[in-house]
Amino acid sequence: MSLFLNKNTIYDHLEVDPQRVKMAEIQYEAMQTTFNTLIRSCRTKCIAEEYGEIDLSKGESSCVDRCVAKFMKANVQIGFLAHAAGLEPNSLRVHQGIVEAYCSEALKDDGINK
Repeated sequence: MSLFLNKNTIYDHLEVDPQRVKMAEIQYEAMQTTFNTLIRSCRTKCIAEEYGEIDLSKGESSCVDRCVAKFMKANVQIGFLAHAAGLEPNSLRVHQGIVEAYCSEALKDDGINK
């Protein structure tokens, strides 16, 4: 039950399934890790340490676009494979490691590394 809902509402009769809450927490952690890894990886590979201008250059912008697209494509593909393999919620941490390793290799192969 939400702490923000007033008592005596239409939601009082609803029960919270602890397993679904745990699954939501694991999914949130996985998405947060994916996002943080994406930001760190693409920023390191595409954006110079010293900022000369306020906006990204055309090269930096296209590098970031390619980096994000490849990272997300890899994440989706690995997610489908994990789902097809019937991985349990606790296996999502393993899935995240696979995504990071795959994306690092894909970015190296494309020559995005500086």
